Amino acid sequence: MKRIIVGSAAVGLLALAGCSTSASDQTPSASAAPSTSVVSKLTAPPVPKPLDVSKFEQNPCGLLSRDQAMQVANLTTSDKSEGNVAPICTWMDSDHNRVTVGFVPGNGGLATVYKNQDNESGYFEVAPDVEGYPAAYFGPHDDRNDGACQSAIGVSNAEVFTVSVDFQSSSAHYSDPCSVVVQAAGAAMTTVKAGA
Repeated sequence: MKRIIVGSAAVGLLALAGCSTSASDQTPSASAAPSTSVVSKLTAPPVPKPLDVSKFEQNPCGLLSRDQAMQVANLTTSDKSEGNVAPICTWMDSDHNRVTVGFVPGNGGLATVYKNQDNESGYFEVAPDVEGYPAAYFGPHDDRNDGACQSAIGVSNAEVFTVSVDFQSSSAHYSDPCSVVVQAAGAAMTTVKAGA
């Protein structure tokens, strides 16, 4: 079944954008002690060294060079479009396999993603750090067995960088889409940290 990642990414970004946060929500804090019948909720780790990503918020296609996009998943073209909060960039190949990147500024950062960890129809899982920055896999629907995956990486305590992938069943990446998320996020974070 063919999915459109721009729609999936927009839904994921909308889920983040739709959550309101107060100033107290922007800094992770310890959870109250759970009762014996309730599973303990995780709290978002603080971002160790906040990054200035303002240069890329309006130009997310600048996060990956053509060479990086080719290395990530043989992606050949990019398209910038308006997201719910800031522009997003979708890299794709001729078979409509896609990697979408963008930022969600001023919305509580990774703490907002962690608040949605109990979403029964979707998914939440702590992801490996990306270039030393905390991350989580998440989405409104769990399509990881169907070639799709989404991750949010904390770039400050109030902002995340998101990477979404969507692969056709004919793609070599279909069975492990989250590994491509990690690779694309690493390449993009390298660019951000270099300030290029």
